[in-house]
Amino acid sequence: MYNYICSKFTHPAMKLYVLSLAAMLLMLTSCSDDSGKFSGVWQSINDPSKQLIFTHSGKTYSFETRNIASAVQGLPGTYNADKHALEFDNGKGEITLLVYNGSVKHIVGLGEEFEKSSNAVLDKEGGEVTAEETPEETPEKTVETALSENTQVSENAKNCDKGALLVISGNNVRVRSEPDVTKQNILFQVHKGYEVVHLSDKSVDGQKWYKVCYDGNIGWVSGQYASKK
Repeated sequence: MYNYICSKFTHPAMKLYVLSLAAMLLMLTSCSDDSGKFSGVWQSINDPSKQLIFTHSGKTYSFETRNIASAVQGLPGTYNADKHALEFDNGKGEITLLVYNGSVKHIVGLGEEFEKSSNAVLDKEGGEVTAEETPEETPEKTVETALSENTQVSENAKNCDKGALLVISGNNVRVRSEPDVTKQNILFQVHKGYEVVHLSDKSVDGQKWYKVCYDGNIGWVSGQYASKK
């Protein structure tokens, strides 16, 4: 029987079949694509306050961080299938890798190991948005409705004439009466692309906050969702 089986595998047709099967398996292994696994919010397994927030457009990826310093956050990156990683170039030829480990479904990079955040908010399409950002379809309270309700502010509108401009980078970013996401202190929301006046800033638990003014209303926004014009 052993000789019979061995003789089958030495037959030219069987050899061709085995080689074809091996080539197919090799192709499937080399084409493994984890690029779709990076979307959403990821938190450090050692410190959940350290987070990565990934977004992508087509084959271009970017990310923002919370409580982590990174010179490449916000820069465009690409997926490297061979390394199962996103690559980000700081413009000086230095590459930062964020590697997806499929065996444990973690991301490794920036000196940390990250797992998918369980606190992310899902939008209607199943995508993830962060705590300071809500989908366009489900706003809590827009700037217009807040103003119509005569939202009370603590400072005179003339302060809005002072300071540089910041551009809002998130969808329906919440403006709060205090730099604190744990309280029910939302004054109104500002849409992506709107300009606000930067009055001052402060750091709370490693998170940067901007005190801003929009249309005579003053509040605080997370530094993750506003940038200098």
